[in-house]
Amino acid sequence: MEEGSLKEKTASGLFWSGFGNLFQQVIQLVFAIFMGRILFPDDFGLVAMLSIFTLVATTLQESGFSIALINKQEINRDDYSSVFWVNGGISLLLYALLFFAAPWIADFYRQPQLTDLSRFVFLSFVFNAFGIIQNTVLTKRLEIKKLTFVNLASLLIACSTGLTLALLGFAYWAIAAQMVVLSFSKTLILWVVSSWRPALCMKKSPLQSMFTFSIKLLISSLCSHLSNGMYSLLLGKCYDEKQTGYYSQAYRWFSIPLGIVIGIVSSISLPVLAEVNDNDERQRLVFRKMLRFTAFITFPVILGTAFIAKELILILVTDRWLNSVVILQLLCITGIFLPIVVIYLNLLTSKGHSGVVLSLNAAYCFLMIGVLLLTIKYGIRRMIICNGILYLFNLLFTILATRKYIGLTIRHFIYDVFPFLGITCVVFTMVYMIVHPIENLYFSLGAKIVLSVLFYFLIMQFSKIVIFRESVRFLKTKLLNKKS
Repeated sequence: MEEGSLKEKTASGLFWSGFGNLFQQVIQLVFAIFMGRILFPDDFGLVAMLSIFTLVATTLQESGFSIALINKQEINRDDYSSVFWVNGGISLLLYALLFFAAPWIADFYRQPQLTDLSRFVFLSFVFNAFGIIQNTVLTKRLEIKKLTFVNLASLLIACSTGLTLALLGFAYWAIAAQMVVLSFSKTLILWVVSSWRPALCMKKSPLQSMFTFSIKLLISSLCSHLSNGMYSLLLGKCYDEKQTGYYSQAYRWFSIPLGIVIGIVSSISLPVLAEVNDNDERQRLVFRKMLRFTAFITFPVILGTAFIAKELILILVTDRWLNSVVILQLLCITGIFLPIVVIYLNLLTSKGHSGVVLSLNAAYCFLMIGVLLLTIKYGIRRMIICNGILYLFNLLFTILATRKYIGLTIRHFIYDVFPFLGITCVVFTMVYMIVHPIENLYFSLGAKIVLSVLFYFLIMQFSKIVIFRESVRFLKTKLLNKKS
C-alpha cells in the first residue's frame, strides 16, 4: 500500500474508531448509571463470578486464527471459511461442556442460582462465534466505519434490553440478558453489514499454515484472560458477593476509559503495522507515531477518571457504591500503561513473533496468580497495588523484547511517552489546588473536567506538540469536508 493511502486509511480508521469508542462508552456510562441505581452490589457480584469462564471460552473459540488472518498477507475465501467452521464447532463443544459443568460451578461458589444463570450467560460466546470472521474481514479491510455502526447499534439494543428487565425487577438476570443480547445482535448486524459468507467447506491446508502462529496467540490470550479473570474468581470464592460487586462496579467504570483508548488504538494498530511489515524503518516510524498518540489520549482519559472518581460515583450511582471509589482510583493508576503494552504486543505480533508474545503473557499470568494468592488475605486494595507493581515489570520486559526484534529502546519509550505523562500530572495538580476548596459535588465535578481539558489543550498548544497539532488539523479537515 502506498504511504499516502496508508496514512489516509490510518487517520480515517483512528477517527471512526475514536468516534465509535467514545459513543460506545457514553452509552455504557448512561446505562450503567441507571443499572447502578436500580440493582445492588450482590447482583453485579453474582454475574461477575462467571466472568473467568466466559473469558476463557471466548478465547478458545477464537483459537488465535482471527489475528493470524489479519496478519496474513495473502488470503482467500477458503482461509476465512475454514476458520469460521472451526470457531463455530469449538463454541458449540465448549457450551456443551460448560452446560453440564454448571452445577459444579454453582457448588464452587456456594451459589445455587448460578446453575441456570451460567447456562444462560454462556450462550453469549456461542452467538459471538458466528460473527468473528465477519468482524475480522472488516478489520483487515480497515472498514472501521462499518464496525463502528455495528458496535453502536448492538450496544444500544443490548443496554435497552438490560435496563428494561432491570426496571421490571429481574435483578441479576437483567445483566445476564444484556450480555447475551449484545452477542446475538452484534453477530446478526455483522451478517447484514458484511458481504462475506462462508463456503460450505473446511480445508486443512489453511488451518495448518496458520496453526503454529495461532496456537501461540491462543495460549497467550488464555494467559491474559486467566490473569484478568482471577480477580473475580478469587474474590467470589474468598469474599461475599457484595465485596465482589464493589470490585465489579469499580472495574466496570474503569473499563469505560480503558475501552475508549484500547478500542481506538487496538483496532487499527495491528492491521496497519502488518501492512508495513516489510519495511522495518517505516514500521518503526509508524509505531512511534502510534505510541505518541496513545500516550496523548491515555494519560488524561484514564488518570482523569481517577481524578473525578469520587464525584462521579457519588453523583451518578449514589453513595451505595462509595466503597468502589478507592478501588476505581487504584485500577486507573495501576492500569495507565495497559494501552501502551497492547500496541507493543501488536507490534511483536505483526512481526510474526507470537512466541515472544506468549512468553511475556504467560510469565505475567503465572506471576500475577502467585501475587494474588499471596495478597488476597490482605484485602482488595493491596491486591491491586501489588499487581500494578508487577505490571510495571511486564511493561519493562515488553519494551526490552521489542528492542531485540525491531530496535526500539527504553530511551524511545521515555522520549515518546513521558512528556504526556508529565503534562497530565501537572494539569491535575493545578486543577486540584484550584478546585479543592469546593464542597459541592456537582460544581467540583464540572470544574475538574472543564479546567483539566482547558489546561491540557493549552499546554499542548503552547508546547507545540506535533501529535496534538496533527490531530487538530485532521479533525478540522474532516469537519470542513462534511460541511462541503
